[in-house]
Amino acid sequence: MYSSSELKGMLFIDIETCSQYKSLDDLRKNGPEGLLDLWIKKAESIRLYEEDKRDLTDSELYEKCASIYAEFGKINTISIGQIAFDEIGMPHDSKIKSFYGEDEIQLLEDFNNTMRAVFAKNPNVKLIGHNIKKFDMPWIVKRSLVNGIMPPTQFHFQKQKPWENCLLDTYEIWKFGGYNSSSLDMICNLFGIPSPKDAMKNYEVSEHYWNGNIENIMKYCEGDVKATMNVMLKMSNMEII
Repeated sequence: MYSSSELKGMLFIDIETCSQYKSLDDLRKNGPEGLLDLWIKKAESIRLYEEDKRDLTDSELYEKCASIYAEFGKINTISIGQIAFDEIGMPHDSKIKSFYGEDEIQLLEDFNNTMRAVFAKNPNVKLIGHNIKKFDMPWIVKRSLVNGIMPPTQFHFQKQKPWENCLLDTYEIWKFGGYNSSSLDMICNLFGIPSPKDAMKNYEVSEHYWNGNIENIMKYCEGDVKATMNVMLKMSNMEII
């Protein structure tokens, strides 16, 4: 469904997030004024609309859910990569670079500067990931602004028509004009593609981060990038890498 020339113009991306503070008690002691009250209100809303979480305390909800919201979480890893093709146009490897660590400001500055260089070299590059339109890219823009970092103009999505932006989303692609899509894990399973979800689940990232396992998170994030590459290759009737 995609040619090798189209795939060569794609930059695959994934992010991993965690809570801003290790626990609600840590937020209470060290967080900015007002954030604790705002989380308590958020917790009430979560319990109201999510039946499986109605019995969880504010603290339990923080540890389980804070990493989902850009207002209460932070980015600890951004991985980007491209498919490498051989001289006859066949995919044979991947090139992946990760920005990760405890310093969210530094990793966001490094990532945004890298993307400016990428867009300067190829203004038509497409960023592709699974659910990046609703999760990864909004998170990157929001956390950049919160940290006083201006993203590249290509990331000013609020000013762009949907068909004008630089994003391709495999979650939307998998709908093929219909209403339903699937998780990346499900699509990988259908295609027989190794999934990083076997090693770590999304909801476990915060726990790994606060236990000091940032290298494991980086490897997991890069695994998601490679899995998305392989999904696109499979849908283009090419061999996976």
